[in-house]
Amino acid sequence: MPRRLIIVLSALFLAFAFSPLAPTKTISAAQDEMIVGTVVKHGKVFVIETDEGDYIAKGKDLSKMEGKMVEVTGTISEGDKGDAIQIKSVEEVEE
Repeated sequence: MPRRLIIVLSALFLAFAFSPLAPTKTISAAQDEMIVGTVVKHGKVFVIETDEGDYIAKGKDLSKMEGKMVEVTGTISEGDKGDAIQIKSVEEVEE
């Protein structure tokens, strides 16, 4: 009897492992990236303008850094309104 139970459980495991319900995508932690650019206000949002493109700033209040060159570290994502950066740290840099 125990042998039959092992066979049944093994068959169920294999059926699930190769079924469409099995997890196929691994979730990996997003990597922080660093960008350097100028803080510019566009309407109600702040944007970091860089040589590579513009990034909507999220997660930090940049109102005191408007017009300044900054180095920003955070997670970059693509969205309907453009690229955005979830800011983890921001420092003013000398031009």
